[in-house]
Amino acid sequence: MGIKTGINFDRIALAELDFKLNKDIKLPKEGIPVDISFKQKNSFNSDKKILNVLLTVILFHETKNPPFVMRVSVEGTFSAHDTKELQKFSKVHAPAHLFPFIREIVGNTTMKANIPPLLLPPFNLSAILKEQKSSKMH
Repeated sequence: MGIKTGINFDRIALAELDFKLNKDIKLPKEGIPVDISFKQKNSFNSDKKILNVLLTVILFHETKNPPFVMRVSVEGTFSAHDTKELQKFSKVHAPAHLFPFIREIVGNTTMKANIPPLLLPPFNLSAILKEQKSSKMH
């Protein structure tokens, strides 16, 4: 017996993966601060009560001489009986449900590049996305 939330997580898919390794870098012992940015794009189909969320993470795009540059996008599809609940869900919970998939892709890709795997910590995506949105408006 499952818990009924009213929202279904119907599908997750890798939409984009772009990785460029900097073979010339020598990583300092203290490491390099992670340069990360997030983008979220929502699309609704109100008739079918479906939400598609594209969450993109860009790593080391602004860093001079980065260990690598990476762009990862995953797309999640959610459905619900209540369109208003789905719209509310899209702002905070939907990207939070998608982020663990991005974290796994980043960790595995860096490991397969034969560099120390980058394990992304938990982030407050709601605050980050809200801050990025308000900084674009100014």
